[in-house]
Amino acid sequence: MKRSMFVFVLLSFAFLLSNCKKGEDNNQEEYIAGFELLSDLSGHWVGSNETAFGNFDWFAFDFRPISASHLHSIYEGSTNQNIITSVFLAEFEGKLQVMARNGGWLGNQYRATYFVVDSSMVNPARHYYRLVDAVGRKDRAYMEFRFQNDTLYFDAYKDNSGSLDQPIHHMGFRGTNFNPTFAQSATDIFSYPQRVAEVNFENQFVDLIDPDSALFLEESIDPFPRADHGHLSELNINIIRGDLIPEETLLLYLSKEPIIDADGSVNFESVQRQVIRTISVLPDEQVYRTTYLHPDQYYVTAFSDLDANFFPSSGDVCNISKLVDVTPESELSVGVEVNLLID
Repeated sequence: MKRSMFVFVLLSFAFLLSNCKKGEDNNQEEYIAGFELLSDLSGHWVGSNETAFGNFDWFAFDFRPISASHLHSIYEGSTNQNIITSVFLAEFEGKLQVMARNGGWLGNQYRATYFVVDSSMVNPARHYYRLVDAVGRKDRAYMEFRFQNDTLYFDAYKDNSGSLDQPIHHMGFRGTNFNPTFAQSATDIFSYPQRVAEVNFENQFVDLIDPDSALFLEESIDPFPRADHGHLSELNINIIRGDLIPEETLLLYLSKEPIIDADGSVNFESVQRQVIRTISVLPDEQVYRTTYLHPDQYYVTAFSDLDANFFPSSGDVCNISKLVDVTPESELSVGVEVNLLID
């Protein structure tokens, strides 16, 4: 299993820089193009990711509601290196529309770009949605979500030259919804999805740093910053390193089931199907703060990965997977002792 800790965030930073038949909506309320995407995308998708910077055999998106009309996921590679993808309803151009936010941090550089659905097709065999840059449209950047034969195909395209020429393929995720139930609690809480606006973007994409893109590089002027996102939490993970690995980079996994027990046995099924985040923790980090975290119960597992195979395996030093209960809109702390040698 090959996992990316740093490379994919570089991809996400580069990514920042309609003519299909509309799906039918059986609900008699006002038609919203692409509304079905809010339901189709919900869940824990695990698969592979082919990118302009390399191919990765394991990758996951954990999409869960955080309001009545907002679905959220984050990839978190390390401190200040993450990529957020969320889909929601917004007031834009005089109507309620499905939009997306792609952003996060790369080192000290903040970024957020906004997209809007410009085409969708829904039939029994295939669901397809395209979201384009809210300003530069498809010639600037766009994302495609295709659902077919129980598989999600998530592709991203970007304008490679900055001159609004034909965008090139930049990322291609293919995966299966291993755990749709991960999103069920929030779905019930919010009666998700509802036809209500999460945010109003009327006249928000003005005085842009790039006149051809709904791109923001400062959180203070982002029209939909983290402070406006509800239901999400933060978890501070205090890491106590044993004498065997005082100066090693660690891999930190958050999972829904335990990965390592008190005997040092590894549950590889949990590694493959239950992990929601894979994070690199540097040797000088004693505390790692994971953000945009969906409320839930998680197991926290850190290990040295001395053989660089991205699995906790023989010779690695780890902690016993530790359970933590993350409540909505909270900032919690948990400690793990990385001192158990895997035989």
